[in-house]
Amino acid sequence: MAVAERIARRFALFLCLPALLFVCGCQVQLFGALGESEANQVLAVLLDAGLAAEKRPGEEGVFSVFVEETEFAAAIRMLDGKGLPTRRYDDFGNVFGKMAMFSTPLEEKARYLYAMQEELAHTVSEIDGVLSARVHLVLPEQDQLGRTLQTPSAAVFIKYVDDDRHDSVSQRTEIRRLVAAGVPNLDEERIVVSFFPGADESSIALSRPPWKKVLGLKLDEDSASRLWWMLGGVAGAMLLEAALLVFLLRKGGK
Repeated sequence: MAVAERIARRFALFLCLPALLFVCGCQVQLFGALGESEANQVLAVLLDAGLAAEKRPGEEGVFSVFVEETEFAAAIRMLDGKGLPTRRYDDFGNVFGKMAMFSTPLEEKARYLYAMQEELAHTVSEIDGVLSARVHLVLPEQDQLGRTLQTPSAAVFIKYVDDDRHDSVSQRTEIRRLVAAGVPNLDEERIVVSFFPGADESSIALSRPPWKKVLGLKLDEDSASRLWWMLGGVAGAMLLEAALLVFLLRKGGK
């Protein structure tokens, strides 16, 4: 009976081994250190797209999102097209709160320019349909006599959702007014606004490999084939163990 028990335990080990291998090795981290709201947004987009995803809590209230290894590329393209995770913008408090005790006028001007660009980009990104935004400012230079050497100008980059919410003509006018109102002496005619559509979700879906379900696991064709070969090997080992058990029982009965 002791021999039979040992063989039974081996059967259980052989049955569990393939599942353990696939459960431990098929998921990879997509993003980490996300807030719960942002992690929920990422998770919702992936699940709506039919991708297997999971949210896991970490330390200090942050979360990570995991996906199947075979779906990693599709998940990245899908989220990039949606502008997720949302870009974090700096504000004046963050920029000037990090200032050193002593800084040159050039450093202070660079910080001021960066903070203004971040504030304007953050405001533009709040417009419905805008996935992400960047603002580049050129502020006027002055000579030693206080005379202005150039006029201010701005360039605005916008990635948007290409749907009914987007009207490039009216939005371009409103964005010019918005940016001009936030920069002293900036003329609307000196602002260039460029729109670029996000990724096409239909092309993302077509680029994903065909899936198969094997014992409740969602796998691509290559992984499914490897799993079947592994299960075949386990079945062969079980047959050998069963033959050994029969041999031992017969030998012990004599």
